[in-house]
Amino acid sequence: MSDNPNGPGGDPNEPTSPYEPGEPTEPAQPAPPSQPAQPAQPTEPPEPPTAPPGQPGGYPPPGGYPPPGQQPPYGQQPPAQPGAYPPPGGYPPPGQQPPAYGQQAPGGYPQPPGGFPAAPPATGTTQPSWATGAPVTVGQAVSYGWSKFWSNAGVWIGAVLVVFVIAVVINLIFSASLRAAFSGSSTEDLQQRLDDARGFGNVLLAAVGSILSYVVLAFLVSGALATTYKGRARFGDFFRLRNVGQVVLLAVVVGVLSFVLGYLPVVGPIVLLVLEFFLTFALYFVLDAGQDAFTAIRSSFRVVGENPGVVIVLILAAIGIVILGAIVCLVGLLAAIPIGLLAYAFTYRRLTGAMPL
Repeated sequence: MSDNPNGPGGDPNEPTSPYEPGEPTEPAQPAPPSQPAQPAQPTEPPEPPTAPPGQPGGYPPPGGYPPPGQQPPYGQQPPAQPGAYPPPGGYPPPGQQPPAYGQQAPGGYPQPPGGFPAAPPATGTTQPSWATGAPVTVGQAVSYGWSKFWSNAGVWIGAVLVVFVIAVVINLIFSASLRAAFSGSSTEDLQQRLDDARGFGNVLLAAVGSILSYVVLAFLVSGALATTYKGRARFGDFFRLRNVGQVVLLAVVVGVLSFVLGYLPVVGPIVLLVLEFFLTFALYFVLDAGQDAFTAIRSSFRVVGENPGVVIVLILAAIGIVILGAIVCLVGLLAAIPIGLLAYAFTYRRLTGAMPL
């Protein structure tokens, strides 16, 4: 085997043709893409020099907070640091009570001087003297009666006239003494008829007439009570009675007591006067509160017993008003009676804890 690469018989000194096929070469691999350059990391600013707490020249922690590791217990305010700002708005730190009303909070803004003045009272809304929450007085009661009567005088005068006519008819029918006074022509005949009027039958008729007269009085009291509720009574309110049966029973009880005490000498009239004083508001309790006759008597005793001075002055004032009305040719009674009844109704409502309209 020849070692000549050119084959047998070839010149070993002849150069090898460059066009001869050689060994296949591996294709060149493409170069991998270069990675983008990483951005440079930002450098942290240098920390300011720190100094121990309290050492001059050092910067305190922001917001007045203590350095790490020195947190106060929960609910306590961290100690104030030099240069720290106070809590915003002047609010107290946690765990402390806010200042009392009207006091300045520490660190807050001061209150503006003077404050706002009180609003002036509205014009045209002045309350009458009886429309206050002060304890009831007779002056308030009379003022109320005067005001309410004149604001509704037509209805009141009409009701008083109707009641007056009914009362006269009742007395002419059931009062023998009144019949005797309007009949006869001589003094001897009048005396005889008055003696006959004291008989049992005539006394019984007089008692019935007294009960009916009490019911007629209840008409006017009903109108006065309606005024205290609505501010202005209508004509029908006078004759719309509540609890009529108990009104009649109360009239019977009062009539019997008056009849018995009227026959007792000296002591009887005094006891009757005291009894009528304590029964001042019995009819009002029956009509307004719907109480039975005996409960109304107890209620009247209680209210009058708790306010005797007011009731005494009220009765005296009502008597004076009626006398003044009688002086003016009896025509003044058309105003005096309603004013007195309205004053009674006002006092009753106030003494029982209500505010009349």
